[in-house]
Amino acid sequence: MTNGNNARRVAFMALAMVVMSGCHVQPQQSQQPSEPITKEQSHMRTAVPLVRRLDPNETGTIELEFDVPALEEDSAPAIFIGVRVKGADSTKAWDVADRLIDNGISVEVHLYQVQGADTVPVVLERIQRIDRDKTEFLALPASGLVSGLSITTADFSTMQQAGLIATDFEYKELKFAILREAPVGRYRVTIRFVQNAEVLIEENAELLIAYIAKGK
Repeated sequence: MTNGNNARRVAFMALAMVVMSGCHVQPQQSQQPSEPITKEQSHMRTAVPLVRRLDPNETGTIELEFDVPALEEDSAPAIFIGVRVKGADSTKAWDVADRLIDNGISVEVHLYQVQGADTVPVVLERIQRIDRDKTEFLALPASGLVSGLSITTADFSTMQQAGLIATDFEYKELKFAILREAPVGRYRVTIRFVQNAEVLIEENAELLIAYIAKGK
C-alpha cells in the first residue's frame, strides 16, 4: 500500500467530520431492527437506501426512480449518489476504493423530483476541499458532469435495517454528488458513465443511493 493512499485515508477521516457537519442533518429516528432480506430482495428496493448491480452489457443511460421516506426528526435528510465496493477486510476494501479514485471515473448525473406527471430538476452538489480543515459545496454544472469519485460514509443503521450489509464483508462508499436536503418524496435519477466505467465492473462496484452518515 502506497504512502499516498495512506495519506488519503488519514485525510478522509479528518475531512469526514468537516463534511458531515456541513450537511443538513439531524438526529436519526430510533428504528426497530428489521429481519435480514435476501440479496435478490435488496436489489428490488425502491426507497433510500438502495443498491443496484452494474450490468456490463448496459452501456446507455441508467434511469432509476426512488423514494425518500420520512425519517423521524429529519424531514429533509442528506443523501448521496455514488457507488460502494467491498473487501474481505477494511484494508482490501480501501484498496478497491483507492483504485476507483485513481482511475478518474466520470459521469453525468441528473436528479429530478417527481410531482405527479411532472419532474422538477434538483440541483446536486459536489464537495471541494479548500484546505485540510475546510471544504465548500459546489453546484454541478448544467451538464451534470462529475469528474472522479470521492470517499464518503453511508449511514450504517439505515443500511443495516434495509438488509444491505453482509457481516462477512467490509464496505467503502464513494460519491459522485450529494443533495444536502432531500424532502420526502419521489425522485428520478439519470446517470451516464462518461469515462472508465469498465473499472467499476472489474471491481464489482454497486450503484448506491444512501443517507450520508450523521455527525456526532
